[in-house]
Amino acid sequence: MTEAAGVGADATLAKIIDVLDRREDIPILESLASAVKGGAQDAELANSALVLDANVFLRIPSHKKSADIMDYLTGVHEKPVVVPGQVIQEFWNNQLNAIDTVYKAVSKKYTEISKEVDKYKNAGVAGIDAVGEALETFKLGNEHVFEPELMSKTSSFLERLVDKAVVPFAPRERFANISLSRKRAKTPPGFKDEGDGDFLVWVDLLWGLYGAKAGGASFDNVILLSHDAKIDWSRGKVAHPILTAELKAVLAAHFEIWTLDRFADAIG
Repeated sequence: MTEAAGVGADATLAKIIDVLDRREDIPILESLASAVKGGAQDAELANSALVLDANVFLRIPSHKKSADIMDYLTGVHEKPVVVPGQVIQEFWNNQLNAIDTVYKAVSKKYTEISKEVDKYKNAGVAGIDAVGEALETFKLGNEHVFEPELMSKTSSFLERLVDKAVVPFAPRERFANISLSRKRAKTPPGFKDEGDGDFLVWVDLLWGLYGAKAGGASFDNVILLSHDAKIDWSRGKVAHPILTAELKAVLAAHFEIWTLDRFADAIG
C-alpha cells in the first residue's frame, strides 16, 4: 500500500506531517493525565486495528497459544491488521539474521548451565535455587529461541498473513528532517536508538491506518503488539502519552501497546 485509499498520498502526507511536526495541535495534556492515571481504558479488541511489531514475528509461532493467535490474526479479526513496511525490513535485517546463531548458542549454554545447577543442587550448595529460578524465568521469557522448528512455523504464519495484512510504506524523504528534529528533542518513538527505524515504523503505522479509514474501515482503537520495553514506546503497560496524543490527532482513535500474552488472554 503506497498511498492512502480515497484521499490520496498528498492529503495523507499533509495530515501526518502537520501532526508529527506540530503544525497541528495534539491532545497531549489529556493523554498525559490518562497515562499518569495508568491508562484511561482497556481497548475493546473487536473494535481495534492491530499492528504487528518486528519482535513478535518469532514469538507468535512459538507461543503456547500460537494456533489461536494465528487463527485470529489471519482470519477471525474483522478490523485492519497492519504490518508496517519498516517492520518487515527490520525483521529481515535483524531478527532473521541472528536467529540461527542465537538459537544454537543460547540452547547450548542453557543446557550446560542447567546441568551445573542440578549438580550443585544435589551437592546442597546454598543459594543455587535462585540461579535455577532465574534460568527458568529467562527461558519462559525467550521461548522463541529454544524452538528448533521456529523458522518453518514463522514461514507458515507469514504465508497466511499475506492475504490479510495491510503493509504500508510511507514516503521517506519528506519525513527525514522531522525525524532528526524529533530525535534531538527526545520525541518518541526512537530517541533511544541511533537510527530512524522506530520512527519510520510509527509513520508507516499512521500512514496505513489513515488510508484504511479513508477507504471505509472503522475502528476506535489501535493496538500495537510488541515486546519493545524501551521508554520511547511505553512505561510499564502504558504507551508514551506523545504517541497516544499523535495517534488520536491523526486517526481519532485510542492507542495501546500489548504483549502477546495480554493479546492471547483477550482472544481466549
